[in-house]
Amino acid sequence: MKYKYIKFFIIIFFITFFSSKNLISEVSEEKIFEVKNISVEVESTSSSKAKEIALLEAQEKGFKNLLRKILLETEYEKIESINIEKILGFVESIEVQNEKTSSSKYIGTLAIKFSENKVLKYLSQNNIKFTIIKSKPLLILPIYKFAGVTYLWEKKNIWRNVWIDKSKNSGLIPIKSSEGKFKDFIYFNPDKAVKKNLNNLELLAKSHNTTGVLIAILKKKYNRDKSKMLFNLNLSIHRFDDNETIKHEDIIEIYTNEYSDNVLDDAKIKVEQFVNQQWKTANIITSQKKFQKITVLFNNLNEWIDIKKTISDMSIIDKYNVKKFSHNKATIFLSFSGNLNQLKVAFKQSDLDFNINDNKLNLLK
Repeated sequence: MKYKYIKFFIIIFFITFFSSKNLISEVSEEKIFEVKNISVEVESTSSSKAKEIALLEAQEKGFKNLLRKILLETEYEKIESINIEKILGFVESIEVQNEKTSSSKYIGTLAIKFSENKVLKYLSQNNIKFTIIKSKPLLILPIYKFAGVTYLWEKKNIWRNVWIDKSKNSGLIPIKSSEGKFKDFIYFNPDKAVKKNLNNLELLAKSHNTTGVLIAILKKKYNRDKSKMLFNLNLSIHRFDDNETIKHEDIIEIYTNEYSDNVLDDAKIKVEQFVNQQWKTANIITSQKKFQKITVLFNNLNEWIDIKKTISDMSIIDKYNVKKFSHNKATIFLSFSGNLNQLKVAFKQSDLDFNINDNKLNLLK
């Protein structure tokens, strides 16, 4: 028995201490501050000059994409006129994902990594509200209604097809689509009123490892003389991490002879904007750092490693210091942005349960 405990502590020592720098684990800036797939195409007097201009353009694009992700729409207006020299000071690294050159042209796709500390300091100094709390995905149920017929799981559902083909979302709250598995048919029947399906929505969300369900109803109809098409968008978000329901309505109106599939893309953008905007509004944080002592509970070494890795991947956490540990718990001091309730929300989105009253943290069961 004594040998087992000695072996355990030796393993813990190497994993906990030698994987960190002097007991301090500088948290990686996660993917929020790394903007990928920035496309640039520049023509100039030479390929080298074109590349030079393209790199500047990519850094400006990347920075604005980053801020669109973490800022409220009203706050974004405050940084639209920021100069390129200031942006360059936020850049940590540039990665060329792919590129093509000719004698006078440069075409490339780049990834730009920005300094979290410098960006957040700038936002704080300029009194700009932001959030860097990432949510677990929402499962979308795209319901399409036209001429008295309701479509969800059917292949004829052109609204659902948009989400299947273009389901990637780079916001703080990803939107996930379903392929329409058999259990999905059982859990949710679109012909019934939504309230009659509510009991099954949580089961449906859990089966897809999501935090809730987004019901997005798109109803197509014509005006009286059929000169215009009206697309009524009715959204309801049912989250099961805080039992909250959020509703929103919008409309897209076009002339019948101008219809194209772009209308569905526009509707998709409206959905993504609403979902991300309401999440950011609810989770605005301050960049002022706070410190907290937390007791981490775990059943085995694998759980401890998983929890430690999860903490390292959370942007809201700046750094943490492991002070004490035993075979089933560890004491850590961490520096983070926001308040304790926001820290709890961030932990929950990462499948960790944080008790504010006793400052204990463990994996969600």
